[in-house]
Order: sequence, then structure tokens, then C-alpha cells
Amino acid sequence: MASPTEPAGAGVDWEARWQAGDTPWDKGTAAPPLVDWLARHPVSGRVLVPGCGSGHDVRALAAAGADVLGLDLSPTALAHAASFPPVAGERYRLENLFTLPPELHGTFDAVFEHTCFCAIDPARRADYVAAVHAALRPGGHLLAIFYLDPGPEPGPPHGVTPAELDALFAGFHLEHQETPARAFAGRERRERLRLLHRL
Repeated sequence: MASPTEPAGAGVDWEARWQAGDTPWDKGTAAPPLVDWLARHPVSGRVLVPGCGSGHDVRALAAAGADVLGLDLSPTALAHAASFPPVAGERYRLENLFTLPPELHGTFDAVFEHTCFCAIDPARRADYVAAVHAALRPGGHLLAIFYLDPGPEPGPPHGVTPAELDALFAGFHLEHQETPARAFAGRERRERLRLLHRL
């Protein structure tokens, strides 16, 4: 079993992949399901985006009114994120979600998930849930776009089933779920958007 201090993406050299430009998951824009959600729902408060990469989702959330912190394991990814003109005071930090410093525990109103959960070893999913739970204040929300299966499109390596999500996030209340109307090409109807709140 992996050590609690191992990075979420242990086994993959994320920095090497960013340096090589081997990042098929980076589509150059915010995730369509997030863009559509933000068009229908106001957002505010402190939001954490783990595995933020180039920060496209971070900037979309910041533009919608959130105070956003993006985390990533790759300095090159974060340098790329910081190269974009700032939108609304969004910040980036080199950090391992699994070992968040104590000063970040219980301080976020929401976590947005898109490409972190699918990239970790499925054996570490319970650790991921615990890390998100620790980052959120009581009653805080997790807005997540989960990949239901890896499919043929390059990028997300580990899919998940709705039943697995129900079991993993038993410490959260499911407020809403939907199959996004829009997605990146190749991911249509292979994603499930869920809004959960921490109990």
C-alpha cells in the first residue's frame, strides 16, 4: 500500500510529462461541464482545485466570483498556469493534496474536481476522499466531474462507477447529479457531474 505522504499521482512523473508537453488531458480551456454549471449557479467563497494543471478551471471559477487556490505537483504546470493574465486574484501552490498543511484544513467552502481523482491509483481513492473532507469546512461542497470509464480517448486512465462513488463518498450528502450536456470531444456521456456536501 502507498505511503500517506506519497503524491496523489505516485507512479507517474507528472513534472516530466509537463516538461515534455505530454499532456493530452490539457485541452486549453476550462471543462465544458464546469462552464455550463457556472452559467447557471453563482459561486463564491474559497475554492480549492487539486491537480489544477494549467489553471483553466481555476480561472473560470475566479471569473465567476470565487477565491480560488489551484494545487499541482508539477512546477512546470504551475509556471504555465501563472503565465496567463490573472483573472481575479486566483493563486497557485505546489502542493500534495494528500499532505495538505494544517493551515489549509477546514478552510475551503468548496473543492472542484475534474482531473485529479481519475489520475490517482484507484487503491488511493479513500485517501483522496479523506483529503477532500479535511480541506472542506463542515457543510462545504465538492463539485466534481467524474469519468465513468477510461474509454478510448487519451487522458483519464481510471474510470469509476456510480456505485463506487456512492460507497466512497458515504461521508457526503449527494445534492445533485447529472450527465453533462457538453464535454470535450471523446468524453461525451462518459462523465458524471456530482454536487456533494460534507456532513
